[in-house]
Amino acid sequence: MVRDDLRRPLGTKPVPSPAAHATDMTSASLTPRLTTDDDLLGMRLAHRVILRDVTRLRELADRMLADPSSFDRARYAATADYVGLFVASLYHHHNVEDLALWPLITASAGPHVDFTELTDDHDELDPLLDELGEFTRGLPDPAAVAGFARTLRTLSEHLHEHIADEERTVFPLITGHVSADAWQRFEKDAQRGGRADFDLTRFFAVMTEDETERVRRELPLPVRLMVAVFSRRQRRRERAVFG
Repeated sequence: MVRDDLRRPLGTKPVPSPAAHATDMTSASLTPRLTTDDDLLGMRLAHRVILRDVTRLRELADRMLADPSSFDRARYAATADYVGLFVASLYHHHNVEDLALWPLITASAGPHVDFTELTDDHDELDPLLDELGEFTRGLPDPAAVAGFARTLRTLSEHLHEHIADEERTVFPLITGHVSADAWQRFEKDAQRGGRADFDLTRFFAVMTEDETERVRRELPLPVRLMVAVFSRRQRRRERAVFG
């Protein structure tokens, strides 16, 4: 019996068998695609919206202190409604991270990942949100206005620092370890419990032109129509608060 390597002409390399080639292709196809930076657009938009709103609310509170006469009871009531939605949205965002995102990253990257600092940040932010809600319900009482402004200044500082830390530490873990399929499932689950008429419409307000074009291409027509209706409602809501 003649060995295969003796049958080959000198200087030639062995040709991989079809079975070996199929095995290589199967292995490659089973390797999941990792989440890319582009896939994180939804999380980036959520963070932009949070920072935009807390900044606008802080400036609004400063105006309340400086010129109370420019606020009537209707505007105070609209502000209370808006802050209630903002606080609920922020609670939802933090709960999704604590209960779903951190476990997802740990399962993908390994148990050595430590989210203690970020979780501690959430624990510090939650009492501030409670205070904000209490002071908002007390408007237009002067003491409530002062507490409203003070709490928003502190909350704004904490959120800007927390979100910067989170994007610097968490985003590389997601793109380095979490599969794109797992990330898509997480984003779909994270949308449950939110309010599309408040959260989704605010996303469009902070998008660049390129991001808006990309998202509109990806959204089904019924969702685009829904966003258009909700956006008009959101603009009325914001005008009643911010002018």
